[in-house]
Amino acid sequence: MTLSPALRFALLLLASSAACATLKPAAATAFTPLAFGDAANTGFCDRQANDRQGGWTDQGGNDLHVLPPGRLALSGVPFDVLSETSAPGRTCIVLGGSARPYLPGQAVLPVPGLRGACLYLLHAAALCPPAQAKNNMAGVLTVDYADGTSAELHVRCGRDVGDWTSPDSYKNAARAWSAYNGNTQVSLFLSRFPLKNQPVKALRFEAKDSAWMVVAASLGDETPLVPLKADLTLDKKYNAPTLDAPLAKTAPSAAPKNIILVIGDGMGPGALKLTSLYQHQAEGRLYLQQLPVAGFCTTFSASSPVTDSAASATAFACGYKTDNGTLGLTPDRRRVTSVAEAAHTAGRAVGLITSDAITGATPAGFFAHVNARGSYSDVADGVAASAFDLFVGNANGKAWFAPKTAGGQRADGRNLLSEMTADGYAVSEDPAAFARTPPDKRALGFMAKGTLDAETCLAQLTETAIARLAKNDKGFFLMTECAITDAGGHGNKPELTVRGTLQVDWAVKAAVDFARQRGDTLVLVTADHETGGLTCWVTNNPPGKLVMHYATTSHTGVPVRLYAYGPGADLFSGTIDNTDIARNIARLWRLTLPEPAKPPAKGN
Repeated sequence: MTLSPALRFALLLLASSAACATLKPAAATAFTPLAFGDAANTGFCDRQANDRQGGWTDQGGNDLHVLPPGRLALSGVPFDVLSETSAPGRTCIVLGGSARPYLPGQAVLPVPGLRGACLYLLHAAALCPPAQAKNNMAGVLTVDYADGTSAELHVRCGRDVGDWTSPDSYKNAARAWSAYNGNTQVSLFLSRFPLKNQPVKALRFEAKDSAWMVVAASLGDETPLVPLKADLTLDKKYNAPTLDAPLAKTAPSAAPKNIILVIGDGMGPGALKLTSLYQHQAEGRLYLQQLPVAGFCTTFSASSPVTDSAASATAFACGYKTDNGTLGLTPDRRRVTSVAEAAHTAGRAVGLITSDAITGATPAGFFAHVNARGSYSDVADGVAASAFDLFVGNANGKAWFAPKTAGGQRADGRNLLSEMTADGYAVSEDPAAFARTPPDKRALGFMAKGTLDAETCLAQLTETAIARLAKNDKGFFLMTECAITDAGGHGNKPELTVRGTLQVDWAVKAAVDFARQRGDTLVLVTADHETGGLTCWVTNNPPGKLVMHYATTSHTGVPVRLYAYGPGADLFSGTIDNTDIARNIARLWRLTLPEPAKPPAKGN
């Protein structure tokens, strides 16, 4: 059949219209974030652990203060996160359930007649029961509709929500947001629940087998849940120290005048291997790996096969195992003495350096005696009470030395900055100012943001500290810690893992340079625990490709490496426990670590 020109044109026009209809963009997905208002029953920040007043899950500084307020879009779903400034203590819904029965058990969120195909929750659980436990419910979500009907939904751990320390996504819980809060890597999960095509009157939340934390909610169209993906790439260039000549072992009978302990927080064997492979294209090439004595150190705590930084610091500082979260106290809350305190009492100089806050768990293990590592005001009290010669940390710790009336965080009104200044301390906020601290003053440093980023930053601080402490004729004890290796493990971020390990390596070089000149200084290098379960290898096909794998965002029980150089180094060979570090230091210096004593009424 022959088509007329007019008919051919008409058919072409119809085909063109159909094609345009096919290519037309889909309508934008519509969402309505819900206002929590009076439904919010607590805040993201917790000032005091286990005070039963709440603030996230009542774990002190292990809270959600790192979550930024305002509009947050995850998988295309917008949420409105309340601000602690505009709504102090009323930013989210936290329900205790059986895990925290003293916290609220229920909450009601009014929804003024809004509708949507789905309800989206930004939420998490805490203190979850084992995955195999019967029921295993975080809670029950009840949707009340405007027509008087209701729908009850069971929110199950490991299906509809995850533990906020979990690195995994689940069937209806995409791990959508994550950050390191200074204690651990924490996450929030995005979950989707189908709704009837009816206006919603209210949402009712009831916790069951775990604590349940709801940060925000939104109604809207159905959209896929997209979980976070780790970016395991390395493309940065770093500087690394090299060893110009082999280090000779020291006679076993020798005793050191000075001891320098360098800690890589979370720096397990995987971090050492990855850094050496990336930086030197071979294993075992780090400066610290050239120290003549090498061994392994076990790290389990009194309460768990996997330690946290507080229990580990108590072990290698004081020589006693304790529960996770505890500093300077035995599990039955008896006070123990650190080698730093004993050395100070014996007349030696003592200094502590960290890229963490000086109130962080690792430095605090040498001077604090508190039930909970998150009790930062009490930890800061321990800084002042110890009267050590030198403290240097990052700027985040400064708030716990000043009252709220002076821009700090202390609720008790005490101004430790003023007290310590009057007691002979000079406060500095950058490495150059720290180096200018008058010789007749003790040093208290809060290093500003950006001053602790370079690979050599801790080496610079260590060199300055050694020059000051070495003026003591009786000798000195110095602890230097790098905290960002731990953040690399928690966040599964190889850049932080490598940069942190190189910061440790440069600090070790600074310590060894001093020790080689003197011949009377013991240098020890280890980690408080492993973080991230990191493994890595170089492939043959394709040749030379560096592959990295983090098994977790948490700590693991993997033994950590221990390296030593100088007088007394042989005591640290083979496989030892972290408590042996403190005991061997005490043995070398003939220090008496008193038996655990009942603590005073208040933390320190």
